[in-house]
Amino acid sequence: MKRLENIMFSACACLFSLLLVGCWEDDVLPEEDPVSPQSTISLTQDGIMHQLIYNGYEPLKDKPITVYYQIPKNGNMKTMPILFIFPGESRDADTHLQLFSSWANSKGVMIFALQYGTDFYPTTTEYILGGMNTRQSSSGLLPREQWNFNYVESLFEEIVRFTQGNQSTYNMWGHSAGAQFVHRYVTFMQDARIGKAVACNSGWYTVPDLTVEFPYGLRKVSEADSKTQQTALARKLYVYVGSEDTSTVGLNDNEGSLAQGKNRNERGRYYYQQSQQIAQQAGYSFGWTFAEVPGVAHDPSGMAQGSRQVFE
Repeated sequence: MKRLENIMFSACACLFSLLLVGCWEDDVLPEEDPVSPQSTISLTQDGIMHQLIYNGYEPLKDKPITVYYQIPKNGNMKTMPILFIFPGESRDADTHLQLFSSWANSKGVMIFALQYGTDFYPTTTEYILGGMNTRQSSSGLLPREQWNFNYVESLFEEIVRFTQGNQSTYNMWGHSAGAQFVHRYVTFMQDARIGKAVACNSGWYTVPDLTVEFPYGLRKVSEADSKTQQTALARKLYVYVGSEDTSTVGLNDNEGSLAQGKNRNERGRYYYQQSQQIAQQAGYSFGWTFAEVPGVAHDPSGMAQGSRQVFE
């Protein structure tokens, strides 16, 4: 009898243990699949121009930019190349987007034209210096996180997030004031995921020269050093000038600019040649290309037609 009681007790104990284990297993939550953060933008793929207001870069969220874009109707957004376009001083990003519209649809390229509107970026200097300063001086330089250059990388991340794309780089094209933005972006945004960058008919330049004071060189920019030079000079930067862009009307004519040449054509050549010489003397890799578009003056349409093959 005693033995039967022991057997029954053991059986009950085992059953109770099994019940407890079952309860514990029910209490353990299953692992959740990782969820990617939701994009803050929405894009339409239909081959025509659309517009969005973007303020996704947190430090400048109160100073949004307007983005005009076009995504070819046919093709996979996850793999399409991305081209960012920067207009001149007029900030007419929609007009500049149209310069690439037919080409982009035929080549399967997503295009985005960034407009730093005068409501939030009232001076030309704020635009062409990428927010590094509000005046053309080495005095009063703003901290890096306040540079409006940062909107480019932020927008790129949102595009890739929305499309769930696998693009690791983007391309850039700018004309006139937009070219000033582009070439300085190439110089100062060392970690930017730039593929190719084209700067057309810039009015004047920031040469990657540590002995020349900003904004015509790198001296007195705390973030700029020999690594800045080396990284910038190795980039795939294409310096384009129009053969007829020789007018001096409206051109910056202070001492620093005149040292680079009398007009945009001369200044583009100077910028390229000086930078090439710096690379050679320091033993740095030099990835830049210089090109002149024949028969074109200060015309964004002609320069777009003469340079967009870089992205093909």
